[in-house]
Amino acid sequence: MYIGVDTHKKAHLLVAIDDQGQTGGTHTMANTPSGWAAALCWAHGLDATRIWGIENSGSLGKGFAQFLLIQGEPDVHEIVPHRTAQYRKRGRSQDKTDATDALAMARLLRAETEFLPTVPRDDVSTELRLLSDHRDNLIAERTRLINQLHAQMLQIDPCYEEKSGALTSLTGVRSCRDLEIPHAGDGVLRTRLLIVHQLVSQVLQLAEAIETVETALTQRVEEGATPLVQLCGVGTIIAARLIGELGCVPRVHSAAALAALAGIAPVAVSSGGKHGHRLNRGGNRRLNRTFHMIAVCQLRCEPLARAYYAKKRAEGKTARAALRCLKRRLVDVVYRLWCKGEGERVGNEPAHRADLALCRSAA
Repeated sequence: MYIGVDTHKKAHLLVAIDDQGQTGGTHTMANTPSGWAAALCWAHGLDATRIWGIENSGSLGKGFAQFLLIQGEPDVHEIVPHRTAQYRKRGRSQDKTDATDALAMARLLRAETEFLPTVPRDDVSTELRLLSDHRDNLIAERTRLINQLHAQMLQIDPCYEEKSGALTSLTGVRSCRDLEIPHAGDGVLRTRLLIVHQLVSQVLQLAEAIETVETALTQRVEEGATPLVQLCGVGTIIAARLIGELGCVPRVHSAAALAALAGIAPVAVSSGGKHGHRLNRGGNRRLNRTFHMIAVCQLRCEPLARAYYAKKRAEGKTARAALRCLKRRLVDVVYRLWCKGEGERVGNEPAHRADLALCRSAA
């Protein structure tokens, strides 16, 4: 039985079809643990091998998807909404209802099961992704507050940085806290100082929260003993992001698939006998940004990376194009470390150095 699950905030609708495409039944369940259990009991009553297709398995359908995995259901697949729409439009009716959506998912699942991604069970990589996202949000909020603080300090003293230092350091932020509010005088000045003191307090609280999150990230990465930290440009924060996005075990079959997932591999375009490539602006942009940071760091610290970059520049590529080539080579290195585990060596050199040398000579 192929079971499509149309997910919503309060309730999910399930439709099952068999190998011949005949409807085997429908079921509506509450999006609660008791509702999930009742839906699984209904599925057991179908008396057939079950293959599940769940839309929004990372948000509204996440609870049910993880419940199925915990209960030992082996085939739970993710279905993206635009594929559901494609199969719904193939039907006789153009109605857009929960039932037609769930039926379209079941038909998609029946036709393309082997090509649909499976839903991974939550593990340490889920924790790392959550912590990494939370850290990014905290840093963005801290930057916003520091910009407000800078604007207020410029009105109080345009040359304040010469005395206190830049606000990018905690020393500079704390020096703003030491400013005193005069009991008499300019009311606007007293108001600005009041705002400054509150902004400083919020920035310092965020700094403590960021430190706590980074400590948790470091602890989890060190417990996992990932070989990714052997690579130049990959510290605990970058390694946490990579593991959070890629998972503890490989979820793609090759480095080329990883490059496509990260939006680093170019997109082939051809028309009228003309062939070429264009920049891929899709893919996982957080992964793309992470590889960009690794590449920039390697350009500063890794001689082999600088030599490879210089070679691409000598071939006539622009600075951005050469950097993209380096990112693509780094995908090969990261994939190799990710798959083969800690301690891998090639000759007497770490794997990533040997890989970069091979890439430089072969490209």
